[in-house]
Amino acid sequence: MWASKRPGPPAGGPQKKLVIQGLKALPTLPSSYKDDTLSRLRNAVNAILGNQPTTQGLEELYRDCEAMCLHKFASSIYEMLQQEFEAYAHKQLSQIDKAQQVLEQTQQFWESYTRQLHMIRSVFMYLDRTYTLQTTNVASLWAMGLSVVRQYLINSNMRIRLVRLFIDRVQNERDGQLVDEPMLASIAHMFIDLGLYTQTLLPNFIDATRDYYRRESLRLISSLVPLQTSTDGSAQSSRMMDVPGYLAHVQRRLDEETHRATQYLDPSIKTSLLSTALSELIEKHAEKLLGSSFDSMVDANLVPDLGRLYKLLAPVDKLNALRKSWSAYIKTTGQRKMQMPDAETALVSGLLEFRSKLDNIFEAAFQNDSKLHSALREAFEAFINTRRNKPAQLIARFVDQYMRVGSKTDDEQQVDDCLNRIVALFRFIQSKDLFEAYYRRDLSKRLLSTKTVSRDAESAFLHKLKAECGSGYTSQLEGMLRDMEVSEELTAALSQATVGPDMSDIGFHANILTTSFWPTYEPIQLTLPRQLEAAQEQFARFYVERHRGRNLQWQYNLGTCLIKVEFDDGPKELQMNQVQGTVLLLFAESDELTYTQVQQNTGLEDSELQRTLQSLACGKYRVLAKEPKSRDVSTTDKFVFNSGFKCPQARIKISQIVVKETEKESKDIEQHIHLDRMYRVDAALVRIMKARKTLDHDRLFSELSNQIDFNITMAEIKERIETLIERDYIRRDDSDQSTYHYIA
Repeated sequence: MWASKRPGPPAGGPQKKLVIQGLKALPTLPSSYKDDTLSRLRNAVNAILGNQPTTQGLEELYRDCEAMCLHKFASSIYEMLQQEFEAYAHKQLSQIDKAQQVLEQTQQFWESYTRQLHMIRSVFMYLDRTYTLQTTNVASLWAMGLSVVRQYLINSNMRIRLVRLFIDRVQNERDGQLVDEPMLASIAHMFIDLGLYTQTLLPNFIDATRDYYRRESLRLISSLVPLQTSTDGSAQSSRMMDVPGYLAHVQRRLDEETHRATQYLDPSIKTSLLSTALSELIEKHAEKLLGSSFDSMVDANLVPDLGRLYKLLAPVDKLNALRKSWSAYIKTTGQRKMQMPDAETALVSGLLEFRSKLDNIFEAAFQNDSKLHSALREAFEAFINTRRNKPAQLIARFVDQYMRVGSKTDDEQQVDDCLNRIVALFRFIQSKDLFEAYYRRDLSKRLLSTKTVSRDAESAFLHKLKAECGSGYTSQLEGMLRDMEVSEELTAALSQATVGPDMSDIGFHANILTTSFWPTYEPIQLTLPRQLEAAQEQFARFYVERHRGRNLQWQYNLGTCLIKVEFDDGPKELQMNQVQGTVLLLFAESDELTYTQVQQNTGLEDSELQRTLQSLACGKYRVLAKEPKSRDVSTTDKFVFNSGFKCPQARIKISQIVVKETEKESKDIEQHIHLDRMYRVDAALVRIMKARKTLDHDRLFSELSNQIDFNITMAEIKERIETLIERDYIRRDDSDQSTYHYIA
């Protein structure tokens, strides 16, 4: 029998079915829901605006707002809020507009109103995030709350009164009164938040600032007094204001305006505010400030004040006026120094001090401005060459004195600094070829007389000249130093060679000078002592063996010697030149000699012998006695060895009677340089004409100026052109005498 597989009924009885039927009627809001809810929300808004507690909790109010929005009543809430904001702002601001302390009450209103807006916005956040964002041309609650205040200020012209009162408070602060900065900051930020800052507050504030500083600048500029400085060079403080005092006042004003812009104005106003102040205080009076006291400020070396002047002129684009005053001062002061009666004795040291002072001002005050540096260089070059060739001669003389004496007390860094300053001065002179001629003559004297303080300093200076003018400029000078080094090496080699007793006894040393490097010297006739003559011949043989084909010409007037002499007071070492030593050694064989006997034994000419005997018998150290006694030497005088000579020093330097550099010697050097320059002009003219074939006079002069590095007058150029015409290098055009043709 088979069993059925269908499931049986569930336990507990048959299963029931769930049936869902539609509503017979839709739910509806109470008829007073909208009005009641709006009323509660309005009451809450009024309570918040009145700084009163709300009857409902803020969360409950938020739910009411959310429900109203969900039931499509958002626009009604928005209209209600706008009405309440307008009513509240109109009421509060109208009362403030009639009050006495408008700014203070406006500050209180604004701070309270913005706090209230924040709270209301929190309550109606749902409205602000849905309705205002999704609806076109509907502002956010915050923007709508600000707009009602903005509109009232515009319609009632209260903004004009606020701006005027705000400016008055700032003017009071500028006049030295204390003001409530937080209050002013609140008012300024209110204008910014309301969008009235740039179109209302800013332009009026800038105009008032311009008017204030215009009146102040006119008052102060009209009462400026000449620069007053104390003995230490600093500006004196007095009730009367000078230019440095005015500049300090302007800087204080700018600092105050900067503080004002950052503390209670918008920082964006800083640029226009400072620009306005600078325009009235500095730009419009720049020429008068510079013209009245700039020279005095530089004379007094008022570096901080000059730096302040530069910083104030730069923003108003008045550095060109400063550059002109700077250049004019340098030219005027420099020309005055060049024309001083004692210019030749202290000109170079004065110019070095002047340049150091200007460099310090340029670096510390003018911030290494490139245009001011160009003005300094051009002005210095302009005035220093007003005396044409004289600066070159005086600078060479100054270098000679410094290399002999001045650098003894200076360390290496001080020497280098001094040489750099000399080269900076040398850079401005145009007669660099004349400087080289004078410097080469002085360098030869220093090297041969061993009066140079430091060979390293000499080399360092030549290195600086080489960097400035090129290797060709210093080739002869460097050759002179090399000659001295080679001579020292030759002396060392000679001392190691086998020499006779004459050489070792007298300590013979010779300097070999290359003729092309050294100045031209006129040799003198001198009969040497036998021992010295033997040493000289022995050295000549040694040199010729090492350098075949070379000729030696002895320059006795350049030699020096050290002689040990026995006096009654004891032995002394006498340092003198070779001619003096030759004369003195004659008295080793005879205590008394006449002028004629001395001349016969030495072969010296009268002028040289008289100078030599005068230095030995009539100078500071009289190792010879002359009969008769007088300051001059004649051919009939007798000379006796002064065995009773006394001097506390063990070594004595007896100087030759120096023939001072005469005007003729300077003229000879300048004439030589002038001839050399004319040859260079001739060569340059021929090169130009050969390349151009035909040129008019003006173009020829222009191209010539680019090829020469020294001053030349128009008369000298015309003279050289005439010379070239006579020598058939160029010819004049038949129809135009100012045009030249090259003759191939």
